[in-house]
Amino acid sequence: MVAAALMLDGLDAQVLGLAVPSLIAEWGVTRADLTPVTAGSLVGMAIGATFGGWFGDRFGRRAGLIGSLLLFGVSTALASRVDALLVFGLLRALAGLGLGAALPNGTALIAEFTPPRYRSIGVSIAMLSQPVGSLVAGLLAAALIESVGWRGLFLIGGLTPLVVALVYLKTLPESPQFVAGREASGERASPLALLAPALRRDSLLLWLAGFMSLLALYTMLSWGPAMLASEGYPLSFAGSVVATFSVGGITGSLLVGVLARRIGSRATQGLIGGVGLVAALVLILLFSNGRPSTGAVLALMACVGFSAAGSQTTLYVLSSHLYPTLLRGTGIGATLGLGRLGAVASAWAGSTALDLGGAEAFFTLFAISIAVATAACTAISRPVRPD
Repeated sequence: MVAAALMLDGLDAQVLGLAVPSLIAEWGVTRADLTPVTAGSLVGMAIGATFGGWFGDRFGRRAGLIGSLLLFGVSTALASRVDALLVFGLLRALAGLGLGAALPNGTALIAEFTPPRYRSIGVSIAMLSQPVGSLVAGLLAAALIESVGWRGLFLIGGLTPLVVALVYLKTLPESPQFVAGREASGERASPLALLAPALRRDSLLLWLAGFMSLLALYTMLSWGPAMLASEGYPLSFAGSVVATFSVGGITGSLLVGVLARRIGSRATQGLIGGVGLVAALVLILLFSNGRPSTGAVLALMACVGFSAAGSQTTLYVLSSHLYPTLLRGTGIGATLGLGRLGAVASAWAGSTALDLGGAEAFFTLFAISIAVATAACTAISRPVRPD
């Protein structure tokens, strides 16, 4: 049930990008006009993740997940009916609040329903639901956007989570750990507890890792095709690179759960981050000597995707492990929320890197980001231990 909710979260997050060409044609706007809409959605996700996790710790993961479905469902459905860019942008920001709140509550539910020894595997598999949702959105767009337009796509993306939310009102159970912990202590979560002496160092390191890993991931997602075009590769090749990057990311996410259980989170993130760092350094070397072959770029970008997405999954596993039950949603939400600020920063960082030094500077930015994220993850004092 959580996987289905997160798949819808991934679908809804992708519909804006798929609708951009149609919006430009219908409303006569430019990509620059739509930049605030995209940024507003990302900021909404950051706020939604931070406060959605806190909401789940105070009122329950069930209420948090169902509420997130209702919020991004209603906002997306309403956006299908508007004709003004300002109103559309405000509705996308509201949808971002719901999209951001889904992850911490869904992750907490998975973590608390899964036996501790299998928690890392459960969380990593659940996290694959979002890219599956993005894939479904792409397939829907390919099949339907010419017949129903962007408005029909938004209507599907809005009404489906509303139906699921109504079903979940009757069927989705609350986390047993959350209920037991609330009954035993009567305490309520406070975000300030994340900076209590026992948690402060690990929280700050986790937040730094979240910011830098999402900066690395979204730099690639947002500016990778532009980087390839600036180096003279055909546009069709960019699609192949995105697909290879995604396959590498899915592989990395799956391996994190298995490896964290077998060798612990420190060694896992060291391996995951090291693969991306080496791949980025090789790409810097190749581009400094001319334009690399398409085969080399595809292989190395698969390694970059493996590292970028795998590092994100490590964060979910670590934040599920670090925080006690009554703080778990707040802790996951804070990590995701501050990480989303890294995604917002990527909008400017990636463009600036390309302007300053082309592909070499672009991959240098990725290398620095993934290296800092890896160092922060491995420095956490209470990592996931081998089983």
